[in-house]
Amino acid sequence: MLPNKKILAGFMGVLLISACFEKNDDTASETAEMTVDAIRVEARDVPLSFEYSARAQGSKETQVRARVGGILLKRNYIEGTKVNAGDVLFEIDPAPYKVALAQAEAQLAQSQAQLKSAQNDWNRISTLFKQHVVSEKSRDDSLAALDTAKAAVQVAQAQVDQAQLNLDYTTVTAPISGITSLQDQSEGSLISVNGDAGLLTSITQVDPIYVIFSASENEILSLTVMTDKGMIADPVKGKDIKARVKLGNDAYYPLSGKINFINPTIDENTGTIKLRAVFPNPEGRLRPGQFLRLVLEGLVRQNAIVVPENAVMQGANGAFVYKINDKGTVEITNVKTGFTTEEEGWIIDEGLEPGDVVAVSDLMKLRQGMNVRPRLEKEAEKEEILDGEA
Repeated sequence: MLPNKKILAGFMGVLLISACFEKNDDTASETAEMTVDAIRVEARDVPLSFEYSARAQGSKETQVRARVGGILLKRNYIEGTKVNAGDVLFEIDPAPYKVALAQAEAQLAQSQAQLKSAQNDWNRISTLFKQHVVSEKSRDDSLAALDTAKAAVQVAQAQVDQAQLNLDYTTVTAPISGITSLQDQSEGSLISVNGDAGLLTSITQVDPIYVIFSASENEILSLTVMTDKGMIADPVKGKDIKARVKLGNDAYYPLSGKINFINPTIDENTGTIKLRAVFPNPEGRLRPGQFLRLVLEGLVRQNAIVVPENAVMQGANGAFVYKINDKGTVEITNVKTGFTTEEEGWIIDEGLEPGDVVAVSDLMKLRQGMNVRPRLEKEAEKEEILDGEA
């Protein structure tokens, strides 16, 4: 029985050792044959777009104020509607100003009569002086009287002009074209030219309309540096940059605009730079004070290398990707990321070269030095086509 036990024990040992080797072989095979999705990066021109929070603002906003006091007789517009520059908005009682104008005109006529008399006296006295009939003092007095009469006519004429101007001011016209606000003073009110009592309404020009937004200092600096390095096509004075507006429902406003102002200073509190875009708004769909999303398009990142966002990991030394070399070995490669793309990818500014293979799946299972079998996007597409045909 003893020999049989030894033989049985030896046989069991051989089976156990064989099983261990088979297990080790299977594990090694799984590690060596692990397949991961990967992409081969290429340099290409990538259009850039940037989105910002923004608010609409009227391109012109003005207060309509009374320039003379009096009783407000009439309002000639409908509140909240569009008016054109020069339209009559309000009428102030003109009666006292007509009286003032008549008085000024009468004073002018009197001054003109006095001037005519002084002119006749001067003509007579100057002739007599040449004949040595009157004294030099008489001549000087006559000349002074003539100059005084001329000055009086000028003063009277200025009073007439002022009275006419005040009378004209009783008709309040729109200084600009735009949308009117609520009436601040009702008909029958006594209007004053001082303080809020002189405010009648406000007008906001909405076509064109401004959209105000802010960009970070670092973003503007990055764009400037990349442009200087030739990484971004240099737009000709911003003419290639197109602004678009995204409404609250994520629908785009149909008309595009352009940047027409960049603030030369940086906000110390937020570290941002204020910019302004102007948009045509013929139908008034955009309203002052409206919150919007502004999208800038037209910049192109030249010869950019793009990887999916999920391919970029974060480590102690910053961002990195798993690059797979020609031998199928995984390498941790530190990268410097730039802007994102519309396809939810990262533009890699430093760390990768055209032709590099980057893993995009099973990233949590990968380690430095592992051997994997990369399945490139083109290969995956072929397999899907074959599976579909089958």
